[in-house]
Amino acid sequence: MEAVIQCSSSIDVLLLMDGSYSIGKGSFERSKHFAAKLCDILDINPDRVRIGVIQFSSKPEVEFGLETHPTRKEAKDAIKKITFRGGSTEIGKAVTYALDKGFQGGREDALKIVVILSDGKSQDNATMPLRLARNSGMTIFAVGIRHPGWNELDTIANHPSDKHVFYAKHYDDAVNGLYTTLTQSTVCSDVHPACRVVSQFCQRTTVNAEKKYRGNHLCWKGKHIGAKQHGKPFAAFCPFYTWKRTYTRIQSRCFRTLCPDPCDSGPCHNGGTCVAETVDEYSCLCPLGFGGDKHCRGNRHVTLPGIVDCPVDLLFLVDGSWSMGPKGFLQAKAFVKRLLQIVVPSSDRVQVGFIQYSDKTNIEIGWGQYSNSGDLLKLIDKIHFRGGEPLTGSALHYIVESGFMINGDSGMDVPHFLVLLLSSKSQDSVIVPVQYAKDKDIFVLPVGGKHIVNQSNHIAGDDQLGFTYGEPQELCNRILELSMKRCGHSRGCFSTSLDLVFALDASGDIGRGNFRQIKGFVRNTVSQFVIDRDRTQVAVVIYSNKPRTLFNLDSLDSEGKIKRAISSGPFLDGYAHTGKALQHVLKDTLSTQKGARPGIQKVIVVITNSQSADDAAAAAAEDLRHARATIITLGLEDDQGTSMLRIAGSLEFTIPVHSYEDLKYYENILVQKICGVSNQ
Repeated sequence: MEAVIQCSSSIDVLLLMDGSYSIGKGSFERSKHFAAKLCDILDINPDRVRIGVIQFSSKPEVEFGLETHPTRKEAKDAIKKITFRGGSTEIGKAVTYALDKGFQGGREDALKIVVILSDGKSQDNATMPLRLARNSGMTIFAVGIRHPGWNELDTIANHPSDKHVFYAKHYDDAVNGLYTTLTQSTVCSDVHPACRVVSQFCQRTTVNAEKKYRGNHLCWKGKHIGAKQHGKPFAAFCPFYTWKRTYTRIQSRCFRTLCPDPCDSGPCHNGGTCVAETVDEYSCLCPLGFGGDKHCRGNRHVTLPGIVDCPVDLLFLVDGSWSMGPKGFLQAKAFVKRLLQIVVPSSDRVQVGFIQYSDKTNIEIGWGQYSNSGDLLKLIDKIHFRGGEPLTGSALHYIVESGFMINGDSGMDVPHFLVLLLSSKSQDSVIVPVQYAKDKDIFVLPVGGKHIVNQSNHIAGDDQLGFTYGEPQELCNRILELSMKRCGHSRGCFSTSLDLVFALDASGDIGRGNFRQIKGFVRNTVSQFVIDRDRTQVAVVIYSNKPRTLFNLDSLDSEGKIKRAISSGPFLDGYAHTGKALQHVLKDTLSTQKGARPGIQKVIVVITNSQSADDAAAAAAEDLRHARATIITLGLEDDQGTSMLRIAGSLEFTIPVHSYEDLKYYENILVQKICGVSNQ
């Protein structure tokens, strides 16, 4: 569940992250991952939710303030860069600091939420600061890290504790718990109608150290005579103790929001991998040759030539760290499966292995552990995400030291080919392991995001050999282009350049449910275009009383990122001021500073209920046409049939629909109109 919390009032969220030695660096990284997941459900922008972070131990330090990072991406990037400080655990001092300075940059009328990520075992007295914080109107959540003291956490958080205390070991569950509590409040009540809140048992674990007397042993003691003099040492018997750790499981009651998974029905055929986008939206990463259908249906419509024409040992080394995350790991597996669709069927002399790494290296599939390509793909599906820190250097060293033997020799004296899928910069050095691999004639092909292009190029040793991508789907499409000619299917306006802007009515007249339908329609429409700096760029503006840019033309460079950003767009309520929205598109969205390309065709798709609360819509639309932009309007039919016409300027560019539930039947019509404009 990655639904964004929609709230009717502004919220300031302050994270207090325990960076003490009792937490340790590994658990601190886990708490950072929880913080990033929390950002995914918050509507972070200056008008709605602001977020800040304080790291505390012996001394609290502001990592970034409430006004510093106004977008979700900026906040998540800043959280990833936070480094562990170390020190003692002093929660009382941290809460006092938060009361004095933590909410600087916040808003007086905003709901104040404090999320404390700690083991709860404070070395100072936090009772009075916590009481002052609650009395000032703050809502306090406690998230247990490592081996928490649950009684202590219960005293830290607001009551009831079953709605305000969570466990970061299961970060998805903890985020779900916080989501559930907030969406049950009066200010944040927007939950998808298919979801429901349930009461269930949750398991908590903790560790207790028990001191046990084991007897006496002979020891030497000194006799104290004066302030500076000591007598001769003498023999004596001293007590001997041992410490025993006991792990305790505690059953507690908790409340969680359960939503249907759109992938449960198995909508992706022919080995396609289903990736849930929202509660009711999904996308299929299709095997090569089945990309012409959303659900990977039908017969393979191209012949797949092999990219490997000689025997080879092909080993996949896949990042399974927290920076990759479960969803990223799922997409990485989908990429591996798609690549194997080319390699394995073309040659029975190709041996395949799969290793997952983080702070440990785990052999998931060894040489010869499958009988055919179908068995291999099933084994890949069964691999589970492990988590940990990204130690790429250690993983490379392990493979080179093993002589490329995983669960035995492959049995072939053939070239060694290593495909390295990584999601972040390694936390250990890769310089020596990479050189070691080259000395052993292991060919390393790194595959990573564009944000780590420098490390990818260093590992490859040649910037032409490293593959970078914005989304795994984008990389799969690149492999498709390299390995075969496209045939039988092209999406949208495949060969033309286009700046495409969607202006979406998010007012109260539309309603929450219909706004979800609109967002789903736009996501599906975007899938019809090739997202590329040289081809189609997309921007989305939502509006009610005033317009708000979800993302600009140059903000997002892949289909997956665009679809997720659309999904996170909040319902605004209020009244539809379409004129203000169109003026915003003209003066801001279509400016060169926001990514608009001079000389490229501009198309604005306005989806509205046909009724504008201002009188400026027609004039603003005319200004856009004077700027050589085309406006296409889509919305409910009105009695006069004139509202959409005044904005579009021609019946040719109006698409009236009977209901928002019927939008899915108009995707091809809209795409044809857009392509008709771009081909002029």
